[in-house]
Amino acid sequence: MNEPVSETSYNWCRSLFHQFAASGVGHVAISPGSRSTPLAVAADSTEGLETSMHIDERSGSYFALGLAKATSKPVILICTSGTAAANYFPAVVEAFYSGVPLIVITADRPPELQNRGAPQTIDQIELYGKHVRSFFQSEVPSDSTQNEALLLASEAFKQSLKPSPGPVHINCPLREPLEPSNTPFPKVAAIEISDKEEKVNASDLERFIEYEKGLIVVGPLNADFSACGKIAELGNTTGWPIVADPASSMRNGSHTTNCLIVSTGEHLFRSSWVKDHKPDVIVQMGKMPTSKGYKLFLNDVGCENIVCVDNLGFFPDPENVVTHRIQASPSSLAEAITNIHSIKEQTNWNKDWEKAEKIASKVTKELIESSIFDEASVARYLGEELPDGSCLVVSNSMPIRDLDAFLPVTTKTLKIFSNRGANGIDGVISTAAGISKGSPGVPTVLFTGDLAFLHDLSGFTALKRIGVNLTIVVVDNNGGGIFSFLPIADAEAVDFQKLFHTPHGLDIETIGSTLGMKVFKPENLKDFSTAVNESVKMNETNLIHVATDAETNVSTHKLTTANVNEALR
Repeated sequence: MNEPVSETSYNWCRSLFHQFAASGVGHVAISPGSRSTPLAVAADSTEGLETSMHIDERSGSYFALGLAKATSKPVILICTSGTAAANYFPAVVEAFYSGVPLIVITADRPPELQNRGAPQTIDQIELYGKHVRSFFQSEVPSDSTQNEALLLASEAFKQSLKPSPGPVHINCPLREPLEPSNTPFPKVAAIEISDKEEKVNASDLERFIEYEKGLIVVGPLNADFSACGKIAELGNTTGWPIVADPASSMRNGSHTTNCLIVSTGEHLFRSSWVKDHKPDVIVQMGKMPTSKGYKLFLNDVGCENIVCVDNLGFFPDPENVVTHRIQASPSSLAEAITNIHSIKEQTNWNKDWEKAEKIASKVTKELIESSIFDEASVARYLGEELPDGSCLVVSNSMPIRDLDAFLPVTTKTLKIFSNRGANGIDGVISTAAGISKGSPGVPTVLFTGDLAFLHDLSGFTALKRIGVNLTIVVVDNNGGGIFSFLPIADAEAVDFQKLFHTPHGLDIETIGSTLGMKVFKPENLKDFSTAVNESVKMNETNLIHVATDAETNVSTHKLTTANVNEALR
């Protein structure tokens, strides 16, 4: 006698999540829905899996993205059919270009209900197109077996991590009845997954090691402290300065004492000094650096040999100047090189860059100390005020650029995260919540602009249920300040305020209070220091609101670059 439909479907789903748990998945982010009932119930009843509920699928997907970033482990998403699945799209795109492992499971109607006008039914086959590492269209569970569920889960897990981490999509058509049966789950043995070490061929980079005038330019990375240490050791071995994007986490930690880390690249690359200090080789690691100055330098000054190292295989090169490409983990390649080469003596090349970094850092510090308290001040002093080991999440648009221009090098350990895959402003609160969830015992601080904050207010719907230690620092210039840096800001025939700055006119402090947060309103560095130190100790979600002016921020950036250029003459 055949099993009832509900029993067969439920056992299939239980087997699927049993395999995921055995493979190493620890968390499932679920958005409620009817068609996904067997998947949600099975995940919630699987030993070893923690589940969280997210009313808004977009918010839930960014939470999963942040959690996967923090833990470097795949996180599962579950939603019902129809537009619910479409709301995952922005986070899936970000995960794809950032190399973050997500396993997206979308419930679907069975074949007999497709193209029949059934409610909540859209074409979900390959819904995310090329923005996933793999797509799996499962059998209808009631027509499948538990072993097939184990095979599907094991393959999806592997594809989310190797050869390059990223999202995978399982589309799962389910038939009614959707409620689980009361029959005990006949557990089956999970498939063992082997973890092979990455093999790195160092020969592609070795031929450049003898160059004296080299630069290592490290863009945003999904790096841990061990990876930062290995890249720093490469700088020490070669004697090449490391120009570090803030989202690489290379500017902060004990590894900064082991080599020359340059934090003022945004200003140095725009200076006349750099024209007399042109490198023979640049090794660019990770995603494209935030610095606009670096892009201008590549076009105006250039370099004969530009080696792009990227484990994801994207090899970011918007200026079309890269001459050599190496697909490898930056930290693994760095380790392979340092294992076979001895440390070089410090050269005049290294000394010149060290001197320039000291001068530029001094100029930057003095200018901020003599200016009004604004975005630049927040970017600089966040690094000083945060406790050792903290996580700092930075939104796109101006906050990441402020951090790039003004965050100095320190020995304090900070893990810095930013969604630099697709560079959108969406999902920052939810991403920060996921990072906080995946970083227990340390405070997480989100540094964001007002528009990015407003864009993800639905992220607050899950914060209290999840319970995170999150401090949100909002620099509020009442609109899109980044557009003030563009030539369009000075166009006389264009209504710049209406079309680009887009002032929202909303009271951020009232919004924070309505959402139950303690709101801090610092107007100077002393108040800001007090607010940060008090908030991170409260083990809850709080808001630090800093009112700023977009035009002042533009002036600060330009003046800093000009002053650095003058000091280096």
